Amino acid sequence: MNEDNKTVEVMSLKQNNLETSLALYNNIGKMKKSFVEKLKLDLRIKAKNHSRNLVLRNMRVDNKYEKFSFGNIKNIGIICFEFQDYYNKPSLGIRFSGKYRNSEYANEHKSRINRLLNDNIQNKQFKSSNWWVAKDRFEPFNWSSSSTPWEMMKDDTMATKILDEVLEIYQILVQNDYEIT
Repeated sequence: MNEDNKTVEVMSLKQNNLETSLALYNNIGKMKKSFVEKLKLDLRIKAKNHSRNLVLRNMRVDNKYEKFSFGNIKNIGIICFEFQDYYNKPSLGIRFSGKYRNSEYANEHKSRINRLLNDNIQNKQFKSSNWWVAKDRFEPFNWSSSSTPWEMMKDDTMATKILDEVLEIYQILVQNDYEIT
């Protein structure tokens, strides 16, 4: 019997188990939102107390996902941590600001920045798209079926991991004459 079948069997074994299972299921969204609120607070505190000029901005796009930016890159976009789905499948990289996405220099920036990041950051594979100058999957990537990211938020290590990776990108950009505000 596989793990999913065993779980379903335990959930429906007794009336109390079934009620508890449904109560847990109905509150998963609230739990995720609460943990992400804690992550936001941890990120704000850590960014504020950092020696670099990191300005954390939270922009809620819609009910599907959120993104956090950590500085504007002049005439390009923002360093950004963004969920691709409801608190799941996060990406980290540089997202175009709307008006620069279609500029005549967009492809040049994509090429140069991807090369800089891929050459200088180990174990990452930055790629570009219409919306992203450069982005990589943030690990852990699957937040819907793994407890790891939620445990990391609970023990305050997720904010540190995100900021460490943001600072790596920030440092490479600054060393290569990109202006970040």
